[in-house]
Amino acid sequence: MAAGEAGPHQPNLPVDHGGEDQGLRSWRFWIVVVLIGLGAGLGAGVLMGILHAVQHFAYGYHHGDFQTGVHRGPAWRRVVVLTGAGVVLGAAWVSLRRFGGPVRGIDEAVWEHQGRLRPLDTATNALLQIVAVGAGATLGREGAPKELGAGLASALCDRAGLTPTQRRVLVACGAGAGMAAVYNVPLGGALFAAEVLLGSMSLPTVVPAIATAAVATEFSWLLLPDRPTYHVGHLSLSASLTIWAVLAGLVAGLLGSSLIVLVGWAKARATTGARSLGTITAAFMAVGAVAIVLPEVLGNGKDVAQLALSGAIGLPLVGAIVAARPLATAACLRAGAVGGLFTPTLTIGALAGTLAGRAWETVLPAGPVAGFALIGAAALLSGAMQSPLASVVLVVELTRSGLSLLVPIALAAAGATAVSRALVPASLYTAAGWWRAGRVTVRRSGH
Repeated sequence: MAAGEAGPHQPNLPVDHGGEDQGLRSWRFWIVVVLIGLGAGLGAGVLMGILHAVQHFAYGYHHGDFQTGVHRGPAWRRVVVLTGAGVVLGAAWVSLRRFGGPVRGIDEAVWEHQGRLRPLDTATNALLQIVAVGAGATLGREGAPKELGAGLASALCDRAGLTPTQRRVLVACGAGAGMAAVYNVPLGGALFAAEVLLGSMSLPTVVPAIATAAVATEFSWLLLPDRPTYHVGHLSLSASLTIWAVLAGLVAGLLGSSLIVLVGWAKARATTGARSLGTITAAFMAVGAVAIVLPEVLGNGKDVAQLALSGAIGLPLVGAIVAARPLATAACLRAGAVGGLFTPTLTIGALAGTLAGRAWETVLPAGPVAGFALIGAAALLSGAMQSPLASVVLVVELTRSGLSLLVPIALAAAGATAVSRALVPASLYTAAGWWRAGRVTVRRSGH
C-alpha cells in the first residue's frame, strides 16, 4: 500500500501517537530500555539496603521487621530519631532546592517538561526520601526508586539522542521499573507507568513499559529476594464477599477522593525555602510524639498492612491507625518533605477494609478477614490513583494469592474508580496541580 494511503488497521493499534511508535523501530531506543531496566533494578536494591541500614541504626535492632524493632526500643527514641532526621533532612532539602535545579515530580516532568529531569538532583532527592522513610516518616518507600529510575532514564535518553516524545515515555517507564523492582511486581510496575503516569494503554507505551519493568525486576533479584511482598493465607470466594466488595468499592471511592483532596492540599501548600527546615523538623517531631502511643504510625506501613492481611490486628488499633496515618502523611508533605504514597494508601485501604469487613460479618459471614483487607487495599488504590487495572494487578502481584478473589477485587476497584473520578478529576499524582489550578480541572484528560 502506498505511503499515506488509507487502509484497514488493527483496532488495538493506534493510528497516530505523536511519534511514540517510532521508538519501537529504533535500536537505540531498545538499548536504552535495557539500560534503564538494569539501572533501576540495581538502584532499587541499593536503596532498599540503605533503607534497612537506616532503620536498624535509628531504632537499634538487628533482626525482625521494622515494627517489631520500633516496639522493642524505648518510646522516647521515636521522638529523638524523627526530630534529628527532621533537622538533617530538612537542611538537605533546603540546600538541594536552593543550590540545585528545580526538583520536579515525575508526573510534572513527563507532562510539562518532556521528561526532562536533572539526574544528580533527582538521585539526591531519592536518597533523602529513603532516609526519611527509614527514620520513620509516614511516607512510601517506592518514591525513591521511582525517581531514581526516572532520572536515569532522562539522562540515558539525552546521551542516546532520543526525541522528546521518546524521553517522555521512557522516563515514565523508568519510574515504573523502579516500582516494579522494589516490590517485585513487573506487570504492575509496567501498568503503573502506562496507565497512571502516561494515561495511555497503547502499544507504543505498554511494550517498552513491560520490557523495562521486566528487566528491572530480573536484575533486582541480584540484591533483593524473589518473593511476594505480602503473605496471605488461603482465600475463598463467597456470594457474601462479592456483595460486600461492590458496596465497599463505593465507600472506597469516597475515601479515595478525600485522600486526593488531602494530598493535593498538602503538596500544593507545601512550605518552601529556608522555612521548610523548621516545618519539616516540627512535622517529624509531631509524628514521633504520636508514635509514643501509636508506633504503628511510623514508616510506610508495610508491616501494618501485613498484620491486616494476616488478620492479626485488633479493631481498636485499626481504627486509630486509619485516623492517624493520613494526617501524619499530609503533615509531612505540607511541611515540605517528599516521599511515596503507594504503600501508605494500600495500608489505609487494607485497614479500612478490615474495619468494614468485621462490621459486615456481624450480619452476614463472608470468610477470612484477609479477603476484606485485600479488597479494601485494591479499592482504595483504585479510587486514589484512579487506575483500576494497575491497582488490581499490583495487589495480585504483591500477594501472589489474590486470583481466587479476582472478581470481587475487580468489582470493588471499578466502583471505587467511578465514584472517585465523579467527585475529583485528579489522582494522587496530579492532585497538587489540580489544587493549584483552582480545583476545577487538571492538566490532561487522562487524569
